[in-house]
Amino acid sequence: MRGTMNPSLLPVLSAFAAAIWSVWTWQSEQEKGREIKRDEMSAQYVNSFIIATQEVQRKVYKILEEDELQYYRSSKEAAHGECASAATFELLCLLSTFFGWGLMTLRFGPYTRDSKMIAIMAQIGEVMESRSRFPGDAFRFTVGDRHALGQAVLRRVGETSSGPAFVNITRFKFEEEMLNPQSEFAGLFRSEEVQCTFAAIERAVSGEPLEGHERLAVFQNLLVDLVTYLEAREGFRIAFGERRRATIFQDQSESEPAEQESDVRIVHHTLGRARLAIPGIQGDAAFAAQLVSQLQGLPHVKRVRANIVAGCVVIESIDDLGAEDLKNKVQALVGR
Repeated sequence: MRGTMNPSLLPVLSAFAAAIWSVWTWQSEQEKGREIKRDEMSAQYVNSFIIATQEVQRKVYKILEEDELQYYRSSKEAAHGECASAATFELLCLLSTFFGWGLMTLRFGPYTRDSKMIAIMAQIGEVMESRSRFPGDAFRFTVGDRHALGQAVLRRVGETSSGPAFVNITRFKFEEEMLNPQSEFAGLFRSEEVQCTFAAIERAVSGEPLEGHERLAVFQNLLVDLVTYLEAREGFRIAFGERRRATIFQDQSESEPAEQESDVRIVHHTLGRARLAIPGIQGDAAFAAQLVSQLQGLPHVKRVRANIVAGCVVIESIDDLGAEDLKNKVQALVGR
């Protein structure tokens, strides 16, 4: 009878359908397994790396743009010098934690072949190592230094299905090991690279310009790019609002007209405090001292600090004079 299926084909079709179902089920299970493993790697490495990146970029921004070292300066004066190193231990610990989780994420996490993250990390490495682009050795760490500092703060605590498990030590434990001559990492902490950075922060706490300011500013901008990219890929944010970027003075567009020595620019302004960029004082300690003296003689001005490395001054006033008003006053003094 026409249209009647050959009964002998039924077993063949059934077997074929079963095979397709088995392959589809196997592929679905494999995909689900890969997703589970990626989630485990993200929880184990990427989340810690995102947090470390966020914390160090925020700390560096506060130091560069909000003069957070003033707090440690006040503590040092109150404690007759005993609190001077707190800023050093904190910043070095945050940097080391970032280096450590970055290394583990690239080695074991789901970003081992991510071209975007690898490119940003390569840029960070260039900024950390460059001698030609940034003067001085403060905050200059080679790839070996970065790996060693990272290993100094991470502790291996076991194994999981997605790789080795780590935890990072606290800042207080980090400080204890830095000061312990018997520590496994005593040689690292006594190294020239670490000691140069240590000394730069200590001098800045004492009121001197922060050596390595420009290196840190570019580094902070790259960290903002990195954490923003990782958050977008992971589908969550750990901070509200737009992240602020430190001002970079060296990377001026060639198409922009060169700044004159008398040009004054507002960098940052809050109630009773303003940070102004003045290219004319860059590298000129005598001119900076003269300008500070003149500014401190203005009515309502409480304190003035100059940074000849960054080419800027921070002015604190009893009342809020307004950024534009301060800019005009400074412009008048610089233009004399």
